[in-house]
Amino acid sequence: MFPFKSAIIEYKYEASMKGTHVKYIDDWGYKQADYIYKQLNFGGNEEKEYEIIILIGTKAYTINLQKKEVAIGRNETYNYYLLNQDRKCTDVSEALIKAEGFKAVGTENYLEKECKVWKAGKAKKLSWNGVALKSETFFMTMMVEKATRIKINIDIPAEKFAIPQDVKYISSDTYQGYSGLELDFSNTTKNDSKTKGNTKVTFSTGSLQSCDNFEYFTPNGEKVTIEGDNDYNKIDNRLIKSQQQFLLSDKTELPRYSTAIFETNDGSFGKLQINEIDKNGFNFRYVVFNSDGTIKKYSAETNELLKDDFDFVQNKNRLKIEITPKGKAKCLILGW
Repeated sequence: MFPFKSAIIEYKYEASMKGTHVKYIDDWGYKQADYIYKQLNFGGNEEKEYEIIILIGTKAYTINLQKKEVAIGRNETYNYYLLNQDRKCTDVSEALIKAEGFKAVGTENYLEKECKVWKAGKAKKLSWNGVALKSETFFMTMMVEKATRIKINIDIPAEKFAIPQDVKYISSDTYQGYSGLELDFSNTTKNDSKTKGNTKVTFSTGSLQSCDNFEYFTPNGEKVTIEGDNDYNKIDNRLIKSQQQFLLSDKTELPRYSTAIFETNDGSFGKLQINEIDKNGFNFRYVVFNSDGTIKKYSAETNELLKDDFDFVQNKNRLKIEITPKGKAKCLILGW
C-alpha cells in the first residue's frame, strides 16, 4: 500500500481542533494504527474524541477509549489495493483522494518532502507517497491537521497493533475507508493525453448491507473461510485476546445465532456458535486459534466439542445450550 516498509508519522491539530494523532505503518501498509486524541471547539461547545483505529489487512478494529468499546469490521481501503495490484500504490491512494472531490493542482515542499497539492473548494490536502501530510478542511469552522515529524523504515513495536485489554467488544459492522466505492481505472494509450490516468469513481450501497465472512489461515498457509451468523464471521484471535478479562467461569446459556468466545484449559482462545439445534440434539461450528492467529482446529458439525474444557447441555425448551466451563476454562456470550 506504500512504497516504504514502515513509518511513524506524528500530527497535530490546529484552528478549531486541538490534540495529536500518531500513525504507525508496518509491512508496507498491511498493518496500520492511528492513535487519535483531539478536541473540537464548535460554537463554544467542546467535543472530545479519543480513539484508536487498527487496520490489519481487510480487518478494522475501531476502539473508543472514552466508552471503553471496540468494534470490528472491514478495512475497505485495503480491498481496493487488493483489487488493483497492477497499479502503483500511489495510483490507488490518489484515486481515493479524487473520490473525495479533490483535484491535483501542483506540488509543494513540506517537511522536506515534495508533496502533491489537492484542492476541493476551500479544502486543501498535501500528500506524499500515498500519505496525507497536511489537510485543511472547512465544515462550519476551519480544521487543520498537519504532520510534524516523519520516520521511515524503522522498527514498529508490535503492541501498537494490539487491542487494549480494558475495552469491551460491541457487535458492529464498522467500516473504515470507502465502503461502497468502486474505482475504474481507464485503459488509455500513451498518446491519449486527455484521458490518460483518469479514474472513474462510483458508489454502490450493496456492500453496506453486511460484513462478509473473513478469511483465516492454517499454519501451513491453507486458506479457510469460516461461515457463521452475526458476529461469528468477524471474530478472530486478536479480538478474543483483548476480551480475556471479561471471560467467565460461570455457567451460561448460548442462544441460537449468537456467538460465544472462550479460553481453554491450555490457554488457547476460540469461538463457537450453535450450528443446528432441535428436539433431536445439537451440534456446533467452532474455531480454536494458535497464538499467532492461525487456525489450530475447526469444525462445522460436532457434538464432541472441547469435552475436556466445557459441558454442553440443551436447556428445558431445547432452544439454547447451557455451557459449563471445567477447570480453568472460561467463556463469554457476545451480545448482538
